[in-house]
Amino acid sequence: MKIVSWNVNGFRALMSRSLLEAFAALDADVYCLQETKLQQGQGGVDLPGYRHYWAYADRPGYSGTAVLTLPEPDGVYTGLGHEVFDGEGRVITVDYGRFYLVNAYAPNVAPDLSRLDVRSEWDSALLAFLTALDAEKPVILCGDLNAAYNDADLAGQGQGMHVPGYTQQERSGLAALLNAGFIDAYRHFHPDGRAGDFAFRKGIRAMGMDYFLVSARFADHLADCRVHNRVKGSDHWPMELVVRE
Repeated sequence: MKIVSWNVNGFRALMSRSLLEAFAALDADVYCLQETKLQQGQGGVDLPGYRHYWAYADRPGYSGTAVLTLPEPDGVYTGLGHEVFDGEGRVITVDYGRFYLVNAYAPNVAPDLSRLDVRSEWDSALLAFLTALDAEKPVILCGDLNAAYNDADLAGQGQGMHVPGYTQQERSGLAALLNAGFIDAYRHFHPDGRAGDFAFRKGIRAMGMDYFLVSARFADHLADCRVHNRVKGSDHWPMELVVRE
């Protein structure tokens, strides 16, 4: 199974440019999209055979996630069970029988770090949610986590606690997931790679914030994880994870 995770930075804008061409190039079984910025009834895409699942934010033009899948899931669920974050359309969980796939778009801390408390609340809610799922079966978490967890995830950035996406609180939140039994699938296959491979297209910043985090006991079922750095359309590159059948 080929899973692609992509922050599309506005579904309708990308749809008007190159979404269908990108999907044809990526040729995935499952597309997990973040930052769709849609309200119900505002958008869609004609992909024959794919089932579409959407999580919408209450606030127009904000956040939002989607999963487009060829394999039929055993179940699909939205939210974390957290009133604030569930109103922002940030999480979709798909049950594929032998594992859960969680598509997430994490809140950012804002340039002035004024949302650090919000981010800490998210990290705690996400950790509790994922560990509960992982107690049932392996979990694959994908999406834009809006943070980096070590120096190799940054390029062209000042190091230190005042860099949004790299504060001690944000790194601690991601470290808690890794300490809870999850692995960074990209680094599993590319131990020395990260920020240079994840540089944002316009060069505004280069930070690895898009991830596949996978239950460690499921690592033997992974075949590859890579970045599609020639696919146009967004200021994020699509990421791909291949799961063995």
